[in-house]
Amino acid sequence: MSDAVPLQSVMLEFRAGKMSLEGTRVVADTRKGLVRIGRGEEGLVHLQWLDRSQNIVEDDQIVFPDEAVFEKVNQSSGRVYILKFSSDSRKFFFWMQEPSTEGDLAICNSVNSCLNRPLDMMGDDEAEVSVPVQESEEATEDDLSSRAGNLVDQSMATDLTGEVTSSAGPVQLEDLQRILRSIQTPVEDPDASIGLSDILKPDLVFPLIETLPIEQTLASYLPEGSQSRADIFELLQSPPFRQQLDTFSHVLRTGQIDLSQFGVDPSKYRFTVVSFLEALEDSVAKASETETSSLPKDAMDES
Repeated sequence: MSDAVPLQSVMLEFRAGKMSLEGTRVVADTRKGLVRIGRGEEGLVHLQWLDRSQNIVEDDQIVFPDEAVFEKVNQSSGRVYILKFSSDSRKFFFWMQEPSTEGDLAICNSVNSCLNRPLDMMGDDEAEVSVPVQESEEATEDDLSSRAGNLVDQSMATDLTGEVTSSAGPVQLEDLQRILRSIQTPVEDPDASIGLSDILKPDLVFPLIETLPIEQTLASYLPEGSQSRADIFELLQSPPFRQQLDTFSHVLRTGQIDLSQFGVDPSKYRFTVVSFLEALEDSVAKASETETSSLPKDAMDES
């Protein structure tokens, strides 16, 4: 995965393979893997899976506080764990490759601690939740393949498509509602729930691209060979682009952004996407006025 976000700091690493759902069966990938949790340059938490032998990031998930839980799959007698999101239906399976089973519980607890730390606490004593990767007793390829083949019990295949609970019991709906209420922007502001995905909807943007010279303006920001109108249409509808819009919307709502890089007046920013765009529009208008007023009188007359 060449477009994986480089991590600014790493909070946790441990050896684990990944697994994939094929119909109702969960199949283990026999490669040596590494799960890495850290903060990206934008300040958000990423959970990445790497092919250890190639040191290549294949999977990269952004995880917001209280959005996901990492737990052992009780339907399996093996060392199978699941990362399950409460905000949608995403589920990712992993199987431990650390030599000893004794540290599995500590790793599981550390994963949840890293993923669910409030964003405003990021950077404070992050090393405290780190679990060092043991370098001894490295498993051989044959051993990993053997262990991977014995991970999934027959009874587990159909059970995994349903609800998975931890030893502490299932996550209750009222708990999720309470968590979401605690992190959402106060409802008094009618703009609080509006995100960039609501504004940059394809059906709203497409007519603008058809009628305005937006295509030429965007071309310099697009990869070589992917600058046509059709390419822009495809980009606007792609899942990675929509996810980035949601990520940036969350950053704007939490205030974890340097407004100076946009030239925005902080007094006009109310921790909403709409207020940020309005402040940005005001900043661009003032910059345009300043540029116009600095032109020689002859140039202004010609324009």
